[in-house]
Amino acid sequence: MVNATANGIHLDQETRSQEIVASLRGFLKHQTERVSLYKEFNDAFKEYVAKRMTQEEYATICRIVTEGFVELSIEILALEAHLGGPSHASTINALSPPTTTTAIIDPSSPSSEQSPVNNSNRRNYSLDSPEHAQLIREVQLLEKQKLVLTVQGQKYVLEKEAQEAQDIKDQEAELQADRVVGKDEGAERIESVVQATVLHDAEGRTPSQSAAAANGGVKLTVEEWQVKLDENRDSLNEIVEEINDKLADIQEAIAVLVL
Repeated sequence: MVNATANGIHLDQETRSQEIVASLRGFLKHQTERVSLYKEFNDAFKEYVAKRMTQEEYATICRIVTEGFVELSIEILALEAHLGGPSHASTINALSPPTTTTAIIDPSSPSSEQSPVNNSNRRNYSLDSPEHAQLIREVQLLEKQKLVLTVQGQKYVLEKEAQEAQDIKDQEAELQADRVVGKDEGAERIESVVQATVLHDAEGRTPSQSAAAANGGVKLTVEEWQVKLDENRDSLNEIVEEINDKLADIQEAIAVLVL
């Protein structure tokens, strides 16, 4: 059985199956690399929150991880396009130089046994397997949600930490005011000075009011930030489970093709 593609490259069914398997396995390899990048990202954030890493060091790791995500995305898009995904033509044109080579794959030749398709042509044609490209696309969409939730969760951690620090400052300010006023309960001038300098900022707002203004006018308590963190974690766990299910589908597809 022969599969003819639009740009003149012809593959017998066995060679086509080998190429599909190679592409799916390539994606799984990239997925493993992506998991490692996530671990590096999360570990760096934990170190930063624990004050064991400076903001500059954390920013450097974020930049490196971001570059890694971009490189992986380019490779994965190319694999998806190679399998015949919807963005096949535009992706291949963007990633590969144009070629005028037309090849007929002969599976009996030694070079074909080592590599079913010459690497120079590998991404210049479609394997016409949209169902397998769709498996990758579904994981990619879930990974996008996962990244959004991961960053959102880190933001919530920082917001909760900031509110905890603000609560401590508010308590200390109130204690300071009580101590000063307690020394001379009749000294209204002292009380007013303490309230103006300790309990209010330059715009006349208390620390709590300042924090609320920085949060869009809505102040959340530490407990409320924790609720948001818990909801974020639950959503993230659900996404991870969905990703694992999709990866299992890809493993199953590979098993069927290699039978």
